[in-house]
Amino acid sequence: MWMKCNIKNNNKAFNSVALIIFIIFISLFFNGCTGKNQDLRSVGFNKPLKESQVIQFSTDSKLMGKKMPCLIYLPKGYASGVDYPVWYGLHGYSSDETMWPNSGITKTADELIDSGQITPMIMVFPDTQEATYKEINKDLEDGKVDETHFDQYVSKELIPYIDEHYYTIKSAKGRYIGGISMGGLISLRIAFHHTDQFSKVGAYCSAVLSSDYSDKQLEEWLYPNEDFTQIQDINEFDKEKGFDKLSVQLDGGKTDIPFVYGEQSLYEALQKKGIKSEFKLCEGGHFLRTDRFKDYLAFYAAKQ
Repeated sequence: MWMKCNIKNNNKAFNSVALIIFIIFISLFFNGCTGKNQDLRSVGFNKPLKESQVIQFSTDSKLMGKKMPCLIYLPKGYASGVDYPVWYGLHGYSSDETMWPNSGITKTADELIDSGQITPMIMVFPDTQEATYKEINKDLEDGKVDETHFDQYVSKELIPYIDEHYYTIKSAKGRYIGGISMGGLISLRIAFHHTDQFSKVGAYCSAVLSSDYSDKQLEEWLYPNEDFTQIQDINEFDKEKGFDKLSVQLDGGKTDIPFVYGEQSLYEALQKKGIKSEFKLCEGGHFLRTDRFKDYLAFYAAKQ
């Protein structure tokens, strides 16, 4: 609704007061627009997207000590007032945040969303970094192994930033993570440490550190500071950490030596622990399988 006012007054004082009142009114009006309207303005959208978009941005990270570049995929229809699930896609060692989009994951998502096979979701592709030797040595000074700076960056800085600026489902139910090679390893590590933040994790040709995850190997990897000789019931420990809340998708290449051995062992361990999981053994070695993109996206966002 538009209002039109005609005021005829030559009194400069009156005009100044009127101007001040008008400014205060406008300020109160826009400050009173809370929640989603503010989110939409902050990312530059005021009406639903007619087509999906991939946007480049960066965050100032205290944990990483620098600006961290990211790409974000917003599905067609974004900005319609709907909260979307979010998948965080991590790249491999020799790549960067452009890997997943450049490989065609966003095009596949468009096709699956248009055909109604998956629920529209946001996808976030951060620049993924493993701990450096300097960081590892610094971390070991107190004799304990803490989460890497990058793991903390995702859980403490990136997720809050995305949830603050975009229409997201702000719970583990609508938040997922997955990656290829190094990104797969980091995804597993983050998801199992933060079952309060993620409900699904995918690891593809994951650069797992061990070839044997039987007995307590998984827990000893994730929680190196724990004395597992004092833990009588490992299943109770897993439940306390929320492992049973996760769904896990794994794949690997038959000739991806030595990683495939660890991936198979990890899957067997997850099955034995009753953790919902799947494993696909594929032909070939260590590479991103673009022909599996539909399976990846369906794992995260298939319509029930």
